[in-house]
Amino acid sequence: MKILFFSPYFFPYTSGVTTYPLKILKYLSKKNKITVLTFHHDHKLSNQVTHNQITINRMSYLFRISKGFISPQSLIYFFYKAKSTDLIILNQPNFEGLFLALIGKIFQKKIISIFHCQVFLEGNLITKIINSVLNISMKIQLNLSNKIVVYTKDYINSLPYFEQLKNKTLEVLPPIEKPKKNKKFLKKLLNEKKKNVWIGYAGRISSEKGLEYLVETIKQLNNKTINLIFAGPYGKDVTGENKYYEKIIIMLKEFRINYLFLGNLTSEQLGSFYKSIDLLVLPSINQTEAFGMVQAEAMIAGTPLIAFNLPGVRIPIRLTKMGIIVEPKNVNQLSLAIKDILKNKNKFTNNQLIKNAEIIFDIKKVYKFYEILINEKS
Repeated sequence: MKILFFSPYFFPYTSGVTTYPLKILKYLSKKNKITVLTFHHDHKLSNQVTHNQITINRMSYLFRISKGFISPQSLIYFFYKAKSTDLIILNQPNFEGLFLALIGKIFQKKIISIFHCQVFLEGNLITKIINSVLNISMKIQLNLSNKIVVYTKDYINSLPYFEQLKNKTLEVLPPIEKPKKNKKFLKKLLNEKKKNVWIGYAGRISSEKGLEYLVETIKQLNNKTINLIFAGPYGKDVTGENKYYEKIIIMLKEFRINYLFLGNLTSEQLGSFYKSIDLLVLPSINQTEAFGMVQAEAMIAGTPLIAFNLPGVRIPIRLTKMGIIVEPKNVNQLSLAIKDILKNKNKFTNNQLIKNAEIIFDIKKVYKFYEILINEKS
């Protein structure tokens, strides 16, 4: 089968919205011809490349608005690629895919949307307008789709417009691979850690992640042995978020908190990171975060965690019992939760809990789900 996948950002750009489909497409490429259309978010990258049997075409654009691309030339790609494909998969949220969805409908192609989250941008009037236009485009694409794949019903039940889409909405947990460890990198981390307590965060350094509340909590704990360890892209490597990164750095220095930014890590390095930290915190503050795949990865690696009580985000802890859920932005609750886990670690991570997490997040179930989905006739 010829499958056309569209996402404004794609490999090697790192976020949950890009790593999820990459895993699925790698699996599907064993039996199908996969073509990815994405934008040239980094001009150091080639226009076309083959990665794990996936052909990636990077389209040019005139300019960006926030994290979106204005690209009339993409219509040419959309037309010719849609015409010759059997199936179109849209990675949501996006604005630009609306035109591909319309062209796909003209050619009577089956369309599947992978819905990661709705976007909640905060800021001035212009930002709010951009947010509204983006979400309107996404909602039209969802209505044009034959099937919509979501992480959890908990998340979509919090979005009223999904009520009219429920008949074509399917739920499946995201694809989680058991993290392997880079022993050399783990040794390096443990040598640096010494006898300190490491509280970890994994993901992009961006405003919706609520890292200021984690920093304020560490200040409140007033324990000099506690270090904050950040794994994932930051600063200029995260589109539109360099000012937020600078804000976090200022807070860390002002509060005299020991910290370490590890940057982008390979999957094996990330496995070592999970093993080196005492617990993981996911302090996301709005529904741009719909699950937090790093939670599941950490659980399988045996690391307990804390997450804010948001639709979808609370599900991994509810399923595994390997952590504590606290109310968003509540520094006092987060502080108490950190103390509880550090004091009673065996309650939140042990062999039985880890084994159960591996069963819950079995990636083979996800692969089987997609294999069946793409072969359905309607």
